[in-house]
Amino acid sequence: MSVLLDIFRLFAAIAVFLGHTNFYWFFFGNYSGLGPQNGQDYVIIFFVLSGFVISWSIDRKKEYHFKQYLFDRMVRLWSVALPALCLGAVLDHFGRSINPQTYGSIFSADYLSFKYLISSLFLHESWFFSVRPGTNAPFWSLSYEFFYYLIFGAFALLPTLKSKLLVGLAFSLVAGPKVLILLPCWLIGCLSYWGCKKLRSNALVSLAILVSSLYFLISTLAGRWVSWSPTDFQGLGVPPLFYSAKYLDDYAIALALGLLLLSLSRWFSLEMRPIGRLSTLVRTCSKCSFSLYAIHFPLMAFVSANWAGGLLKNTSHLMGTLLVFFSCCFFALLFEFPSKWYRSMIIRKLPLLSQKCGIRS
Repeated sequence: MSVLLDIFRLFAAIAVFLGHTNFYWFFFGNYSGLGPQNGQDYVIIFFVLSGFVISWSIDRKKEYHFKQYLFDRMVRLWSVALPALCLGAVLDHFGRSINPQTYGSIFSADYLSFKYLISSLFLHESWFFSVRPGTNAPFWSLSYEFFYYLIFGAFALLPTLKSKLLVGLAFSLVAGPKVLILLPCWLIGCLSYWGCKKLRSNALVSLAILVSSLYFLISTLAGRWVSWSPTDFQGLGVPPLFYSAKYLDDYAIALALGLLLLSLSRWFSLEMRPIGRLSTLVRTCSKCSFSLYAIHFPLMAFVSANWAGGLLKNTSHLMGTLLVFFSCCFFALLFEFPSKWYRSMIIRKLPLLSQKCGIRS
């Protein structure tokens, strides 16, 4: 099952990235990109997979406690998000000096320091905020993910009912209704995990669920790969709900994916251990998915600004796309792959985390 999750995660990250290459400002419409017209559907896939994996992780670690969980989640997020914010700020600064027109509709300099600050704390989508840190529009989903980690972790790991309710509801209050609207998509991933663990339907039932859920996903996503507009969903991207405006549609996609994972567990169990070069390749490539998502937008803007400014005048749209993609992979090698090393380093530098909080690397 873990290899399937890696495949879905890698596919979703690449789909979001390729979808953004369709934007007119990337090489100024010089070429139509290869990706889907709508990238948000694939963010919903991320949410479902995240709920599945976090539930699986907590269930496997019998001595897991909330402080350790919180430390692990924050290191996972910050080890990629903070470098992405810093690099994005540098790229935006130099890119705007090379070709300001590239940044006309995707960058706002108002309150820029404040935007980076609250984005680094993942509060940029709290309540009715919808703050873009520089050009990094895809950063919105990290705020959602952050709150889902906190809320679920509080209810799953805190020791008493009182602490679960007080802390979980406090996190929910800070998140606000806009973030909570899409929480069911994340929870579907959690339910899917427990279904994979507890249920064992016969092959015929599993096949029926597999075919129906896969048909729904393919028919829905394939149509939007070719033709889709944000105006298809009223209120999407604008106040008050911004990215949560098409929640009913998102619920349907999440439910279909959750059922697909549940049906696949009939043939790919949780206990199955991936072996072979192909599974190793998939697992390695999937480790780049967070970095690809977190930094590709500022890189795209910077490459496009250089092209428009004549510094990359012989570069095609495809070459620019590949340049951004491999730059994201290099970023992953620096910040996403060594996450375990970062955890160990933090504990060495801050021994109180281990001594007082019981946190281990």
